Amino acid sequence: MPHAALVGYGSDMFEGWENFYLIVGPSAAALIGLMFVVVTLTAGRQRDDTERGKHLYTSPIVWHLGVVLVLSGAAIAPTITPGLFGTATGALSILGVGMGIRSAIGIARERLTGADSLFDMWWYGIIPGVVYIGLGGAALAVLCGASWSASVVAASLMALLLVSIHAEWDLVTFLAPMAGASDKT
Repeated sequence: MPHAALVGYGSDMFEGWENFYLIVGPSAAALIGLMFVVVTLTAGRQRDDTERGKHLYTSPIVWHLGVVLVLSGAAIAPTITPGLFGTATGALSILGVGMGIRSAIGIARERLTGADSLFDMWWYGIIPGVVYIGLGGAALAVLCGASWSASVVAASLMALLLVSIHAEWDLVTFLAPMAGASDKT
């Protein structure tokens, strides 16, 4: 059986999924834009604290949202092949797992948020890492031609988007009160 028949692809790789990716991709792009607003909340803070926080909190969120954006665009690109999509998804998954491990270890070491560090370690490191493992499994499913691979890719990207929304909200609610306090001192 040809690869395309196994996966259920027509002329487009994720036939029938266009609307999903046209919603998820731009949502990720809009949230990347909102991260610029979040960064302005760090104005007036110590540069060392801001740099450490950026590497452990802000950059991973932007990375996750970038992965959602790129893979959403790739999923609806009419000329992408399952092999190319699966390989790119697998590579991004490996990098994402690395990002999750780096964030979890860094947050545990730095303890920038005090008592909330354990919570942050889970939501900024471990949970995204687990989602990337699922995305890596989806990449393998695409490469193997599994008929359910499109659903697993979609579920993984939605999970990554939701984790990023949670992390972005958490970051804003942490930084906003501190931004007002630094203006008064």
